[in-house]
Amino acid sequence: MKAKYAGILSAVLGSICCVGPLLLIALGLGTSAAIIGRYHWIFVGAAIVVLVWAWTKHFREKAQCACEHRAMYGRRISLLTLIVASVIVVAFAALNISSYAFPGSPAPVSQSPTFQRIVIPVEGMSCATCEVAVRHALKRIDGVKSAHVSVATKTATVDYDAAKTNTEQLVAAINSTGYRASLPDNVSDSASMAKNRNTKDAETKVARVSVGENAAATTANRISVFRAPLVCPAAPQIGCGSASKPILVDLERQAVVLEAWLNRA
Repeated sequence: MKAKYAGILSAVLGSICCVGPLLLIALGLGTSAAIIGRYHWIFVGAAIVVLVWAWTKHFREKAQCACEHRAMYGRRISLLTLIVASVIVVAFAALNISSYAFPGSPAPVSQSPTFQRIVIPVEGMSCATCEVAVRHALKRIDGVKSAHVSVATKTATVDYDAAKTNTEQLVAAINSTGYRASLPDNVSDSASMAKNRNTKDAETKVARVSVGENAAATTANRISVFRAPLVCPAAPQIGCGSASKPILVDLERQAVVLEAWLNRA
């Protein structure tokens, strides 16, 4: 293989791990993009090895031509190809290294009460292109104000409007790119607690309605009539005062009883 062809191969290896995933995601093949990103540094290492071999071959051909006192065929094209390939390989390698060395920080937390911030762990990211893909997927969701993705911390920090979207939609958007996102444990627990709280609130509301209905029914029937055989043997047709009075007095001592009395009917 000639040096210039080796240089082209190194440029392809050095860029395909970054450009390739973006193209696959654009075609809707997010899972394939994540697989390529998983072997990102293998592609970069192979590109550097091929590039070094291309430069070595170039200088050997140049030295051989000098020994034979003849011009090197295609020297300028070969040299230009190797220089361009070197720039491409170094640029993509530096871009990915800078993502780890200088991860940056999210924007300040929004002061709006409707916006919330969540930090979502994302597995499978290995280069700057991974950040671009995840960030683009998140910003396409209505209600997302900002999204900061870091390959160094393997997280996505999202500010979103809770009235327009939720954490499940954010996770689904990240997973659509082929990378694996999951909600933090504290968020899952909070969601469960909120769900339980809503259920308890609904039960409490039903209980209150039931109590209210009972109270209304009690109010509508504040007077109750009981029949009791409180009679005196000497006058069986009327209530005997000595027999009934203790019971009436005891009834009227109750806080819920306003008055108790007897009548002949």
